[in-house]
Amino acid sequence: MRRSFLAILAVGLLLGLTTGANAHIGGIVHNIFEVTPDILGDIDFSDGTIEDWEDFIGEPNFTAAEDFFSDPTVGDGAQYDPADLDFRIWLGWEGGGTNHFWFAIDAVDDKYINEYEGGNLGQLWTQDAIELMIDGDHSGGQYGGIAADFGTQEEIDLENNRTAQQFVAIASAPDNRLTGYLGKGAEWVNNPPLSEFGGNVVGDGPTQWNIEFYVTPYDNLIWNDPEGSVKSSLVAGKIIGVQISVPDFDTGPSAYHAFHTLSGQPATFKYADRFVDGRLVGLGETAVEANSWGRIKASFGE
Repeated sequence: MRRSFLAILAVGLLLGLTTGANAHIGGIVHNIFEVTPDILGDIDFSDGTIEDWEDFIGEPNFTAAEDFFSDPTVGDGAQYDPADLDFRIWLGWEGGGTNHFWFAIDAVDDKYINEYEGGNLGQLWTQDAIELMIDGDHSGGQYGGIAADFGTQEEIDLENNRTAQQFVAIASAPDNRLTGYLGKGAEWVNNPPLSEFGGNVVGDGPTQWNIEFYVTPYDNLIWNDPEGSVKSSLVAGKIIGVQISVPDFDTGPSAYHAFHTLSGQPATFKYADRFVDGRLVGLGETAVEANSWGRIKASFGE
């Protein structure tokens, strides 16, 4: 994708550059629209479809064809093919003290791999699932994959997923635990009122699957101190970091056929500055204002 310096500068000026505005790869600013509690009350995680998202929220934020990069260096390096894997993704944000981040995906997969036995969310990456990463204060930097050279195990546990979080989700699981944050403190982070989820799988070759959930991002997640942890403040006009990865396994767990990502960057499970930018669009913003951001995004086309 060609991104001229002047175009990137124009986005920077429109955003009103702050100390954190360059924390992510930049270039494209994706709109993420506010959803209200009355709308969210109509979203049913147990109905097995995303029709309610279409009815009450509207068009998806992202499609596999238009918004995702297919990494040629992962597995077979397969590129986008709607007969292989196609998907649509919705995002939304909710302020008002809840600070929930909402997500739904509807996918059609020619060969769906899900041999997950439950009980270990850290193994979900080996199946046909999704990864959602959020940097709610746009601070960037390393947030995951922090290893022994950092310090003691206690220090490592405190630092991993502290300033940004990685969540994984799968459409079905024997223990019905479909979505989770990958870090210490999962017993409180992965449950209401901070997280809730649903999913469904229909058919075999092709298989249609969907996942829907909300999670709560944190600027400072202290795994052993829920009360002392600081939620990300989700407010209109704010720029956050976000990354979505959708792997495709065709022959078995861990055997990548394709790897589709929103940012096209490696090691996003470690580095938040490799996320893309998402602008939180408020309900009070006019359609003209929101569409202007769409035009900015389109200006970075091929």
